[in-house]
Amino acid sequence: MRVVISLALLALAAFSQSFKPGETIEYKDGSSYPAKWEKGVFVKMLPGGTQALIRKKPSQFFPEGSEAAFAIADIRSPQPAAAQPPPPEPAPARPSPPPPAPPAAGEGLLTKEQVLAYAKQLMGPNPWGNPSRDAILDQIRDYVKARGTSFQPDLDFSNRMGAQGTYSVHIGYAAAANYGKPPKPESYFGTWLLRAANRGSQSYTTSGGRPVVQTTDSQAESGQLTINPDGTYAWQVLRGQSTVLRGNWRWARPEEMHAWEGGPAMWLLNAKQGADYMVRGDREPGYEGWIDVGAGKGRTPVEYGRRP
Repeated sequence: MRVVISLALLALAAFSQSFKPGETIEYKDGSSYPAKWEKGVFVKMLPGGTQALIRKKPSQFFPEGSEAAFAIADIRSPQPAAAQPPPPEPAPARPSPPPPAPPAAGEGLLTKEQVLAYAKQLMGPNPWGNPSRDAILDQIRDYVKARGTSFQPDLDFSNRMGAQGTYSVHIGYAAAANYGKPPKPESYFGTWLLRAANRGSQSYTTSGGRPVVQTTDSQAESGQLTINPDGTYAWQVLRGQSTVLRGNWRWARPEEMHAWEGGPAMWLLNAKQGADYMVRGDREPGYEGWIDVGAGKGRTPVEYGRRP
């Protein structure tokens, strides 16, 4: 017991020698909750060696600071200032406008007859022997992509294009993917209600001995996507739940899309499962105001978005 008391007295004696009158210290201010450390001035040790007289920080009522006794455990040397948090990152710059569509002669959506005439003129009288055949087929595809079409490619279109030696699968894809007017870039901004959908599924019935095709929509509500003009997005993965993915988006470059698809389109960066998701507006008449959202440029699996 005497050894313990002696050690305590030695510790108190060491403490009394650690501060000098007039030295700045910190004292624990118990008048606030939680208690916090304030800067004061060490005056002297009090008799008994268990308390010290401290001049507290100035206040409205004590401009010079009042004096009070504090237990040794509530006094310490000034501590280094806490590291300041880094300044917030600047808001992302608004993305640049989407890349312009490739130039194409003429204006307006192409009719079926215009595509047929353009392709025939470009390929020339010997379509199968033309040494530049592959490049010309790509040029026809790009022309259709740049202008867009006023028709859906059908069997008549592919047969007539094939008969004059100017058809390729990519030309057919281009006519289908760019059917209708392209969406304006600003039409992407705002909130979309997403559906995991099998839009345009077909079923067959019979009527009077002949088949009848019925087109239906098989849809399931999924999430909600908000695209902001400042380059950010918020994706509520499942409607009614609290999980929200937040990130940045940018416009897709032409080479990042399918060779037969015209823009504009955008990438949602680091979206679900960390993948980049492409958003492309539907151009088909009757489906304006819809978007397709899916992983990669193939947008698979795809969700369809509509306005609330």
